[in-house]
Amino acid sequence: MPGASSNATSDYQLSDRYADHAGTVFMTGIHALARLPIEQLRADRAAGLNTAAFASGYQGSPLSGLDQEFVRAAQTAPQLPIVVRPNVNEELGATAVMGSQLAPGQPDATHDGVLGIWYGKAPGLDRAGDAIRHGVYAGASRYGGALVIVGDDPAAKSSTVPSSSDLALMDLHLPVVYPADVQEALDLGRHAVAMSRLTGLWTSIKIVAAVADGSGTVDVSPDRLRIVVPDMAIDGVPLVHEPDARLLPPINMQIERDIRTTRFERARRYASANNLNRITVGRDDAWLGIAATGVTYGEVRESLRRLGLESDDAIAAAGIRLLQLRLPLPFDAEVAREFARGLDEIVVVEEKDPTIELLM
Repeated sequence: MPGASSNATSDYQLSDRYADHAGTVFMTGIHALARLPIEQLRADRAAGLNTAAFASGYQGSPLSGLDQEFVRAAQTAPQLPIVVRPNVNEELGATAVMGSQLAPGQPDATHDGVLGIWYGKAPGLDRAGDAIRHGVYAGASRYGGALVIVGDDPAAKSSTVPSSSDLALMDLHLPVVYPADVQEALDLGRHAVAMSRLTGLWTSIKIVAAVADGSGTVDVSPDRLRIVVPDMAIDGVPLVHEPDARLLPPINMQIERDIRTTRFERARRYASANNLNRITVGRDDAWLGIAATGVTYGEVRESLRRLGLESDDAIAAAGIRLLQLRLPLPFDAEVAREFARGLDEIVVVEEKDPTIELLM
């Protein structure tokens, strides 16, 4: 594995997937998610922040073993305050993560913020819906952030029923990032944390088996990712959200309005500034547009390749325009209009529910 690590090849260890600060390492999607709090706390230290991380939930395929990997990853960085508490059910995990966002506001707080991570598969999201919704309304802290990692199984590979959590996540007011591979699992996870901190929203990352079980070399260099902070000013609304567990009227109604009119708009601005949704192929004279998210985008590219359209130039010459939505929710109408301009037909490729198709 030449160049897989900053260490010499003969010295390479599997633990380098967590310990290395630069170069490329070999990992699965589960490893990438387990590395995420380490990377975030390292970046915070470089920015002068004294932050911690807390993970809690209930594991299940395709996230089987994630709790154990969180523990293994934390053991490679004992200098970083990372606490992992697997729970007896998903609701307790979500409630604990809500507490992590309220902790910095307490008089005995010892950290600037706590990154809270909930994990569970799609049925667990259903079960924990009430607890997550309360957490969403309480909000995320400026130097903490709350991330909901959901394992989806659309083909019911290891589940009793097929699952696709897009509509449930939308109903819970959670922005959704959907990585297509292992590298994006790590990179989009960092974007999800940054978005949560900047907007006060809990954010989610959708993981399917192809990403969780997939493997490959991943660039872990700290300068690979440049997070752009856009203008967040909106009609005098404070730029920094302060988490608040007082959820009785009229406060809860004000929170709902803030989520729908202000925080979602800030999430869209973040996605635009960081090019999370992008037209990857196409010309002005294209007639057919194909929009896809996450793994389905890669499947579209593979299908076109099997049809003989092996390069971007060949796809564009056939009159096809491609839209890759790495943050499908909240829906970005501006990107959709740019993508649709001049097209005769649009095809939306999704796993189960026609979420993006209905929004378009």
